[in-house]
Amino acid sequence: MNTRFKHLINQYIKAKDNNKPHLMNEVFAEQATLKMLVQTDNISFPAAVEGLGNITHTLVSEFNNKYENIYTLCFIDTVQQQDNNLSCRWVVCMTEKASGSLRLGYGDYLWSFTGHPHALVNGLTITIENMTLLPQELQPHVLSWFDQRPYPWVLSSELQTTVPNIELLIATLLPIYQTKNCST
Repeated sequence: MNTRFKHLINQYIKAKDNNKPHLMNEVFAEQATLKMLVQTDNISFPAAVEGLGNITHTLVSEFNNKYENIYTLCFIDTVQQQDNNLSCRWVVCMTEKASGSLRLGYGDYLWSFTGHPHALVNGLTITIENMTLLPQELQPHVLSWFDQRPYPWVLSSELQTTVPNIELLIATLLPIYQTKNCST
């Protein structure tokens, strides 16, 4: 994986998960575009967003107004890079501020980078395949488990072999490992 691309993805995740909108200036080009393909009813985003300011508002400011305890992990063994495009699977865990509900979701990132040595992201498509609401009593177990994983890059096999013995959690994560991009 291109080290510059990896750095930009790391910075994006740091900005999003830790409510640091100022970091987005280092990640996205001013005229970048965001597409959201949401395949679940348990979370909503606009289908398309244009420009660094609007992307930052949507993915960092607005997102952090609703959620906290956010952990996003990208599966290093699913990375596919071709020229200035990179895709990978991701999983996220977070709590909803208003209700305290625990959420676990997963999907795909498709990144498009500018072609110069100091590349920035000029396009991002986020597919959200699933967003499951989990019982609040699972919060300490699930959040602690996520906190102990390598951040933000992890092997899918490591996630699978370390998952707490909670039937609902195992069942929720199972489709991630059954995709063609994950090596287990």
